[in-house]
Parts: sequence; structure tokens; C-alpha cells
Amino acid sequence: MPAGGTPFISKKQAEFARREQEILNAALSLFEGPHWEQVTVEQISRKAEIGKGTVYKHFASKEEIYAYITLAFTDKLLENFETATSSEDVLVCLKNIIRIAFDMFLANPAQARVSFYCKREDYRNRLPQELREQFEKLDSRFENFIGSILTSGIEQGIIPEKPVEHLMMGLEATFDGAISMIWNTDVSHQHTIDLDTYVTIISEYMLAGLVGLKQSSD
Repeated sequence: MPAGGTPFISKKQAEFARREQEILNAALSLFEGPHWEQVTVEQISRKAEIGKGTVYKHFASKEEIYAYITLAFTDKLLENFETATSSEDVLVCLKNIIRIAFDMFLANPAQARVSFYCKREDYRNRLPQELREQFEKLDSRFENFIGSILTSGIEQGIIPEKPVEHLMMGLEATFDGAISMIWNTDVSHQHTIDLDTYVTIISEYMLAGLVGLKQSSD
């Protein structure tokens, strides 16, 4: 291993990684369209200007391509979250996280749509064990990160005491619903407001929902 602890990567390994990324980039460019699920491996190979067999040397199926796209996108999302939580104010942290999530999903519609698809249990059950484990680790990392912020809010009395998993379900459902509405309708036409204002309204609603939750009666 070279000085500094960085693993040595051979020229062949670097070329393999470069080709793999080219395949993912080609797939993403095709997934920008409304019928992205109908894109075939043949189309991806043509876009990447390689043979179909070469694609299968990197990915056993189109669904593995989905997995790699989603894992990279979610990992980047979490990295951005972690840089936005320096404030000790729980609500400021949550507001930053929600805004980052909206910005990333709206700026990267292909990755976002694929990541929505990859939430499906039937899809994950079809994946090889190694990829399922990667999803489980990333899910756990995500839940622990958001959960720790929500727990802090509960301990400080900012958020009413509720099971953290229930709070996360509410946030996720509201966010997913808002993103789906943006994708499927013309928000500015339907509500006579611009997209940025719509995102701000939904973000405030999500925070208000957390803070305004009532304690369950015994």
C-alpha cells in the first residue's frame, strides 16, 4: 500500500472503474425521459458506445444498474446532510436537511426516480445478497442519522415524545408525496406559485407537523 494508506489501483482496475462509470452515466442520460423503466441494456450499451456484453461484465442486470445509481445518490445525499447539521438548533438542522433533500431530488430527477423505485421490497428481494446488504447498511446509516436529530429534539422538549420511527415515517411520506406531486403536475400552474415557494411551504409544514404533534393520551 502506498504512503498515506491509499490502496494501490492498477491501470486495469482504473480502466474497469472508468468504464463502469461511463455505463452508469449513459444509463442516467436515458433515464431522464418519462419512460425510463422501459430503457433496455441494449440501449444503454449503444449510448455508452460499447457492446452489450461489456455492460454485463460490470452489471449482471439492469436492476443492478438501478442499485448502483441509488446507492451513490443516497450516499451523496447523506454526505450533504452531514455538512448541514453543524448548528445545535434541532429545527435549523431539520430545515437544512429537508431543503437539501428537495434540492437534490429536483436537481437530479433521474437518480431520484430510480431511488424511489429501489425502495420497493419486491425489487430489493431480487437483488444479490451483497447489494441487499449495502442497501441495509445505508438505510441504517440514514435512520441513525435522522433518528439522532429527532431524539435530540425530543430530549430538548422541542418535539413531542413519539416513537422516532413514526416521526420518520411522517416526514418521509410528506416528502415523497410532495416530490411526486411536483413530478406529476405543474405546481406553478395548479397553485399559482413558483416551485421554490412551494418547496418552502412544504418544508415549513413538515417542521410544523413535528413540533405541533400532540402527546397520545394514556
